Amino acid sequence: MATQSQIDANRRNAQKSTGPVTVTGRNISRLNALKTGIHAKSTVIPGESAEELDELIADYHRQYRPATPEQRFLVDTMVNAEWMLRRYRNIEARLWEFAFQDPESSGATESFLRHQRDFAFVHRKIAFLERSFYNALKELKAAQATAQPFTEIEDEDLLIAAASFCPPAPDRAAPPAPIMSPTLENPALRL
Repeated sequence: MATQSQIDANRRNAQKSTGPVTVTGRNISRLNALKTGIHAKSTVIPGESAEELDELIADYHRQYRPATPEQRFLVDTMVNAEWMLRRYRNIEARLWEFAFQDPESSGATESFLRHQRDFAFVHRKIAFLERSFYNALKELKAAQATAQPFTEIEDEDLLIAAASFCPPAPDRAAPPAPIMSPTLENPALRL
């Protein structure tokens, strides 16, 4: 158990710890808990536009019109892949800028070789996101091809389709079809 003098000292010290005071310090500290991936509260990071992401989402939903949760997931996967592709292509451009600022590098080839691991990482991410996009697009097209919306079917088409599922009307003049009964030679079939 803490003594009263320890509690008082703790309170005095707490008054000194108020966090960052300047605007720059606050801007830096607000990113301390930035999370990515599934734990992120936002897909947009500093330097990106939330309005641009919203426009991208609206464009994809307008173009592909997902009708089921599965189709919405596939469209969202495509949006996420494109958004991340934009981010990694921007990172690649910034990496080139950084590589050219290296005083020990004299040209593009030497800059690339000095930062080869960084470029390889970015290129792997870009390749993964491109595959993810095209796989989702392929699955979305397949899902939409199998599910034909009812709005595209004309009323006459519905009547023809419904008629094809109805059994033909029985001919009243024809004798009824005989009822088939199993042969009773098999003792398992006898009651």
